[in-house]
Amino acid sequence: MCTLGFQGKGYSLGFIKNYKNIVKILHENEDTLIEVVEYMDDICSPCPNRQDNVVCKTQDKILRLDQAHLKILGLTLGQIISWKEAKEQIRKHMTLEKFDQACTGCEWKKYGVCADSLQTLLNK
Repeated sequence: MCTLGFQGKGYSLGFIKNYKNIVKILHENEDTLIEVVEYMDDICSPCPNRQDNVVCKTQDKILRLDQAHLKILGLTLGQIISWKEAKEQIRKHMTLEKFDQACTGCEWKKYGVCADSLQTLLNK
């Protein structure tokens, strides 16, 4: 979900650069495979909130957000899907109301870019 709304903002320049590269790869090849993981992933690797290679300073919040999204999207830990399939899962299962619930507590939600991106995806 976060990748849909990513606007080139983040926690640090290293985080932004890394995430922009990931988004570029996904947009250039929607068949790129992604794995659903429980802890830190490639997006998180340069984040300054990372405590080690596994957890974040806000791990409890992240796990709560991730669990809400997994439930809504019907995904499981360890599942490997393409970015195209991930977007289909979002399109099929996520609504603005579910997004509002699932993203409660996310500091980026207030900016509206994720909701706007979701709406754009749902309108396709």
